[in-house]
Amino acid sequence: MGLALASDTNDLITHQKTPQVFDVSAALARLRMQANLALPLEEEETLLQQLTEFKLGHFLLTNRGLNGYWIAYAILHGIQKSDLSSLEHWFLHKAPIVKSTQERYQIFKTQLQKHVTNDVKMASIPCGLMDDLLCLNYSDVQGTEITGIDLDEESLHLAFENSKEYNVKNIQFMNRDAWNLRITNEYDLITSNGLNIYEPDDGKVIDLYKEFYAALKVGGTLITSFLTPSPLMSAESTWKNFDMADIMKQKAILIDIVQVVWQQAYRTEAQTRQQLEAAGFTVQEVIYDSQGMFPTVLARK
Repeated sequence: MGLALASDTNDLITHQKTPQVFDVSAALARLRMQANLALPLEEEETLLQQLTEFKLGHFLLTNRGLNGYWIAYAILHGIQKSDLSSLEHWFLHKAPIVKSTQERYQIFKTQLQKHVTNDVKMASIPCGLMDDLLCLNYSDVQGTEITGIDLDEESLHLAFENSKEYNVKNIQFMNRDAWNLRITNEYDLITSNGLNIYEPDDGKVIDLYKEFYAALKVGGTLITSFLTPSPLMSAESTWKNFDMADIMKQKAILIDIVQVVWQQAYRTEAQTRQQLEAAGFTVQEVIYDSQGMFPTVLARK
């Protein structure tokens, strides 16, 4: 087990790598000039102030997205805390996109466990803290090899430490751009969550899937996901089982205030199928979460 870092220097698309100091006054001024806010201005001003008061909110404001650490926090660790502010509690327990992300993680875990066999080679791209593969049960198999690939060096270092907590062996890490993997016929399975949702260019998403296709062995499986458009964006929306008040509060926070970098990368199942097939994959199954927001896709090379 070791941590091997290459020297790729491409910019991250999931969040700003070197954020500036967040200017609350400038953000307030922007909100006051902005048309079509999700909530009344006074409510959004209050939400902005509340976001500055806890670390997750502050990271969102300064980075316009989440890194591996904060994604793991939102999925696994934050929901176990009892000392959350009211807004952070709402964000982790009621925000529809976060609830879907938490459920999507569990769906991934179930599907990934089915692929844990003797001598399997698996990769997580981007790996973040790599809980998706580290949490699996490897007690009944031998010869497994696990690779974490991420462009964010901080996530790779945290994943390395995380692997020691899980006591997972036969693991390696690579600092590499997912759009330039330079890997061929290597893995039986690739799990990938969190890149396509940040890329609005459909051609670039197909290019990403082509990299995964090349890195997989013949017969290998890609487990990935996509964000579906809301009813406010598309008549083809699959969203369900949500409270519109929570949707509007989420929109106020993520779109109006934070201006998250994934807000233009929503896709339907038909679009996702078309992109994967254009890269060479055969889509085997699409599994929807209970809100229909963050489906899981299993595709085969």
